[in-house]
Amino acid sequence: MLAKLLFCDGGDFERSLRRRQGAALALLAVGLVGLACYFLLVPNSSLPDFAQGFYLGAASGISAGAVILLCRTRYLLTHPAARKKVRIKETDERERTILHAAFEWAGILTFFLVAAALFVVLPLNPAAFQALFAVLLLYVLAFAAANLYFSKKL
Repeated sequence: MLAKLLFCDGGDFERSLRRRQGAALALLAVGLVGLACYFLLVPNSSLPDFAQGFYLGAASGISAGAVILLCRTRYLLTHPAARKKVRIKETDERERTILHAAFEWAGILTFFLVAAALFVVLPLNPAAFQALFAVLLLYVLAFAAANLYFSKKL
């Protein structure tokens, strides 16, 4: 869904699919780097078990998602009938409104849940508090930058 939002070009759907293919290849590279780190660096490290599991789980998930996106994009690029059907669905105003509303509500929910978690985490773990605070600050800065960008662009 994020790929649709980021790479849906109303004019040239085929160009949008080629950009999605590039994003899938970049994600696959990230996943493969994570897997390489898991097999080459993690076994000789003193990382705790959960951190070792993170490497394997995150790298495998990113790689699998990238392969699925790449296969779907390649399929759409080589099958015009399927591409036309997907283009109609993705450019439909109702679908785009639903997607934007879902992102908006997910962002609102994330913001307030992290803000509430700050109060719970501070007395328990100052390092976790700092990490959550950094995420919240990054969210606010990203929102401000996006707002400024779109106010000039649109």
